[in-house]
Amino acid sequence: MRAHDPAKRATDFLSCSYGFRPGRSAHDALHALRNGFMEQGLRWVVDVDISKYFDTIDHAHLRRFLDQRVTDGIVRRMIDKWLKAGVLEKGVLRRTTGGTPQGGVISPLLANIYLHYVLDEWFEQVARPRLKGRCQLARYADDAVIAFEDHLSGKRLLNVLDKRLGRYGLQLHPTKTRFVDFRFKRPGGRHPATAGTTFNFLGFTHVWGQSRKGKNVVRQITAKDRYARALASVTEWCRLNLHRPFRAQHAHLSRVIRGHCAYYGISGNGRRIRWYHHQITRIWKKWLARRGRHSNLPWSRFRATVMRPSP
Repeated sequence: MRAHDPAKRATDFLSCSYGFRPGRSAHDALHALRNGFMEQGLRWVVDVDISKYFDTIDHAHLRRFLDQRVTDGIVRRMIDKWLKAGVLEKGVLRRTTGGTPQGGVISPLLANIYLHYVLDEWFEQVARPRLKGRCQLARYADDAVIAFEDHLSGKRLLNVLDKRLGRYGLQLHPTKTRFVDFRFKRPGGRHPATAGTTFNFLGFTHVWGQSRKGKNVVRQITAKDRYARALASVTEWCRLNLHRPFRAQHAHLSRVIRGHCAYYGISGNGRRIRWYHHQITRIWKKWLARRGRHSNLPWSRFRATVMRPSP
């Protein structure tokens, strides 16, 4: 890989890219996108979904992109070996001409490089200068959202985006890629709020709401599918580990809650976080009741027991 001093490493990727980069996180992407809606007047959204992205990366195009970045022969030969490794399906090795190696540590970086040239540079250098009004791209790996101030600019970009990706072997998902009207709509007004005024990005549903002071704000709340998946995972864990000591279960579930809150515990999502904690407690009590010891324990006493610090 090319030698860089720390001050220049940030130029390897553009500011709109947040995934798999040191010093950047999904929270940074969410914060930047929210600021775009709140401060720049962005109101139209292209919710980008690339079909089977990691499986359809074209190796020929990827190698041409790597030629612009990697000059070390040893590194290039190592990358080529990763790409030629193939895919193991049901004990059968299948050679592929596309995609990144499954489970390979290099896969996220290669995928990031691919979209840097295919999407990021094209948007910033070619598409943005031709569009009216302000616009913003926020991308984390293959999860991307493009927000616009002007309605027609958003439509124009969506019309050419599929052609741009198609040149490099990628395809937009026909139903998951959407053009969203994200303008604030007052409930009961001439344009009542509908499900179409929301979109998901990085596990959060983005929706307009009002702050306690009555100000219109963009709220980022836990997406329903992520919420349901998290509760289903806890239910399954409780079922399989019902035999473990009470305190051992408490310690594990406490770590699960802390991990969930570390990601989803952002401003405006407090209600979903509190409800998640409540549901975890309810699920655990339900499964503990099957052991008999906690079947008749009042809810207040059970919660007091749960709230004790875990070892």
